[in-house]
Amino acid sequence: MQARNLGSADAQVNGFRYTFSTMARPKFNPLEIPNYTIEETARYLIVPATTVRYWTIGEAGAAPLTTVFSRRPLLLSFKNLVELYVLESLREFHDVGMLRIRKSVEELRIEKPSKFPLADYQLATRNRKIYLEGERDELINLTAGGQHAFKAIMDPFLKRVERNAQGIAERLFPFTSREHQQNPDRAPRVVVIDPRVAFGMPVLVGSRISTAFLMSRRKGGASVSKLARDYDRSETEIEEAISLEESKIAA
Repeated sequence: MQARNLGSADAQVNGFRYTFSTMARPKFNPLEIPNYTIEETARYLIVPATTVRYWTIGEAGAAPLTTVFSRRPLLLSFKNLVELYVLESLREFHDVGMLRIRKSVEELRIEKPSKFPLADYQLATRNRKIYLEGERDELINLTAGGQHAFKAIMDPFLKRVERNAQGIAERLFPFTSREHQQNPDRAPRVVVIDPRVAFGMPVLVGSRISTAFLMSRRKGGASVSKLARDYDRSETEIEEAISLEESKIAA
């Protein structure tokens, strides 16, 4: 007796056709799984929680600047994290106004349709304008109606987003303190957020040791030197990782 597959749910045996009840396992993109609260996002990005909420939910006359799939409870994905990180770097450290940022996001969605355009495409800035990388070392000027300009040098903020060959963000190296944000060229890459590692929680680079776990051990009485010995890392790395969990910013 030999069965011939007719599809995922049908088969034929000895001339009789049978239909089987099958349950396909849903496919999840780890980059888009809702996983982070507003408070966690604010801490990891060192951005006020009110700002994160405003960008995420919007208000009357101001649409959200990122696409959220889970609102009850309100949870953000890794791609949301990247988009908010890019927004903060543009707004706070490139002195690009929110009206121009909103226009740029709209232009980007027209040029490259995506639910997460700031995470799925590489950007650069020059002279307070935002550019989308194009072919042949050119950039599409999103703040000038799609005109082209020569490629600008990528800035140290956007370089902390690691992308694959298609330009999609896969890992984020968050700043561990406000001081590092203000001196990005000197900021270490000690902590990484990778949705495929430790459920997307911030971890020490090259490990699965989460910053939250280090913080809990520190609160439990373990010294920085002991943690460094236990995990064969430098004391500076341990301190940087813990500082991310300690980071607070006015709401």
